[in-house]
Amino acid sequence: MKHTFWNKAAVYGIVLALVSVFFMVIQTVLEPARWLNIMLWIVKLAGTLGLLFYFMKDFGTGKDTYSYADAFKFGMAVSFCSSIIAAGYYYFHVMFIFPDTSSQISNAMMMGFEQAGISSEDFNMDKFIARLPVIMMVSQLIYFNILGLIWSSILASGAKQKVTTSPFDN
Repeated sequence: MKHTFWNKAAVYGIVLALVSVFFMVIQTVLEPARWLNIMLWIVKLAGTLGLLFYFMKDFGTGKDTYSYADAFKFGMAVSFCSSIIAAGYYYFHVMFIFPDTSSQISNAMMMGFEQAGISSEDFNMDKFIARLPVIMMVSQLIYFNILGLIWSSILASGAKQKVTTSPFDN
């Protein structure tokens, strides 16, 4: 049973991560206007939530009992698998596929440090910038897991199966 649980969670996690990766690439390649960026974000959110809900509900199909806790655990497992893949891709996205993204973020952070009055004597900016892709990957991993926790807890109540028997049926 556990083997099937993690196998399905991993496969569903890959599909969920592919949606995030697709929109990440689209937003990087197209460099859309702000309004289109917001629309893409809304479509991505709706797509990932719809898929997560479908996956949670699908895993409970055919089971005698599928409680809130079962749906929540499966949603978290799918989100966890998805977040590992999406965060890993984000590292490759920033380091190798679109390295200009890393330099843009680095430049923005350097300007922010300068505006805050932080100089290179106060803070080793070069060391920080060199580690920035790893820091961003870990922060994305944490961010995606927190979102998975929140959305799984919300969607689990709709994904659970209603119990059709009562304790008085005997």
